[in-house]
Amino acid sequence: MKMSEFKYNLPEHLIAKFPPKQRGTTNLMVLDSGSGEISHEKYFNILEYIHEGDVVVLNETRVEKRRTYFLTPKGKEVEILFLNHTEDRKWYCLVKGARYVKEGNILSDKEDENIKVVVGKRQGDGFLIEPYLNEAKDIFEKVGHTPIPPYMKRSDTKDDYIRYNTIFARIQGSVAAPTASLNLTSEMLEGMERKGAKIVKVELEVGWGTFAPVREENIEEHNIHKERIAISKESAETINACKGKVWAFGTTVSRTLESVAYMEDGKYMVKEYHGDTDLYIYPGYEWKIVDVLVTNFHMPDSSLMLLVSSFAGKENIKRAYKEAVSKEYKFLSYGDSMLIGNNLSK
Repeated sequence: MKMSEFKYNLPEHLIAKFPPKQRGTTNLMVLDSGSGEISHEKYFNILEYIHEGDVVVLNETRVEKRRTYFLTPKGKEVEILFLNHTEDRKWYCLVKGARYVKEGNILSDKEDENIKVVVGKRQGDGFLIEPYLNEAKDIFEKVGHTPIPPYMKRSDTKDDYIRYNTIFARIQGSVAAPTASLNLTSEMLEGMERKGAKIVKVELEVGWGTFAPVREENIEEHNIHKERIAISKESAETINACKGKVWAFGTTVSRTLESVAYMEDGKYMVKEYHGDTDLYIYPGYEWKIVDVLVTNFHMPDSSLMLLVSSFAGKENIKRAYKEAVSKEYKFLSYGDSMLIGNNLSK
C-alpha cells in the first residue's frame, strides 16, 4: 500500500495556530464508519453520543517544557528538543542546527550559561544528549519552552503551557499533547459520569514515534519509535468489564489499548502493563478493543492518517477530510475534531 494514497492538500490557513478562546467550543465532525454518514456538531455535543455502560479512556500524560536553546562552543544557536529518556542520564534529542554540533561538544544554554549539555553520538534523526551538571528536569523547568508543533510557525507563550495540556494532565513525560482531549472540560467529564459512563486513565508518553513523518512510499516499510505506555490493573479491569462501548480519546489512547490486548475465552481483553510499545497501525490491522475514536485532523504524511484510515476505512477518511477542507475545519493540534464509530446514536 502506498503512502501517496493517503495524502491530501492541507491549505495553510486551515492550520490552527492558537487554541480556541474556550475549551469545548471547536467543531466536531461525526463519521459513522458503518454507513459512511457524516454530520457536523460542536465538540461539546460528544456528550450526546455517550451512553450508560460506556468506558471513556483518556491519556493523562503532561507535556513538559522540553524545547531548549543552546549555544555551541563557536556561539552558534541550536534548538534541542528532548524526546525520550534512554539510559543513565542520556536523552534522545532532535537538534535543529545539527550541522553546528559534533560528538563531545559542550553546549551552554543561551539564557543561563551555567546550564550545559554534552553532545553524544548521532543516532537516527537525532543525537544522544546528556545534561552536564543539572538534571534534565531542572533544565526543562528553568529554561525550557512548551514544544508547540513547528507548523504553528510561532514562539510559545505562557498560555501554551496551560492550553497545550489537558485539564486532567498529571504525569510528566511528553513532548506533544494528546490533542483529541485538549477540548474536554470538567463539565463534560462530569456529564459523562452522570450518564453512567466510567472514565479511566492510561498513559502514553508522546514522543518521536507519534509524530514522525512517514518517509517511505510503501507504508509497510515504516518503523515507529518506541514510546512508553502504562495501564494500571484498575483501569484494565474497568475496561474489561465494559457493558457498552470503549471510547479512545486520541490516537495515543488507541495505540495504548491495542498494544495491551490479548484473547481470553474468545474475547479480547486488556492487561495491566508498564513498558514500551512500537505498535504501528495501518489499514489491514484488526482492531481489538476500541469501539469509538475521538481524534483531531492529522498531517497528510503522518502515521496517524494511516491509523484513522485503518479504524474508519480509507475511503471514509478521504471523503471526511475532503469535506473538512471544503467546510474550512481547523486542522491539527489546536484544531477541530472527529468522532468516529460504527452505528453511532444519540
